[in-house]
Amino acid sequence: MHEFSTMQSIVDIAMREASKHGLKEVKRIEICIGELTMLSPEQLRFCFDVLKRGILKNAELKIDVVKSRIRCKRCGYVGSVDYLDDLDHLFPLVFCPKCKGDVEIINGKECYIKRLVGEK
Repeated sequence: MHEFSTMQSIVDIAMREASKHGLKEVKRIEICIGELTMLSPEQLRFCFDVLKRGILKNAELKIDVVKSRIRCKRCGYVGSVDYLDDLDHLFPLVFCPKCKGDVEIINGKECYIKRLVGEK
C-alpha cells in the first residue's frame, strides 16, 4: 500500500513546514493527487487519520484529484484518458484514445501539498 508511505511523507513535510513558519496548530492540509498516481483518496484519508499527531492532530485533509491530460505524439490529440478503469494499478500504460499512439502525460501524475492552513 503506497498510500501509507506517501501520506507519511506528506505528514512529515507538513509538520516541518508548519514548524518553520511558526504555526502552533494546523487546521487543514490541502493536497493534489493526479489520477494516474493510482493513489486512493479514501486510503490516503485513512492513513492521514492514523499518522496525524502533534500540531496536526486536529487537522482536516482536503484532497483535490487532478484529472489526467495527455498529448499524442502521433496524431496530436490533446485531452483526457477515458479508460482509466482498464489500467494496471501497478504499471499504468496510457495510449492515445484516438490512434493508440504513444503519448506525453501533461497532467495526472502530481502529488503535492497545495496549502497548509493554521494558526500562529
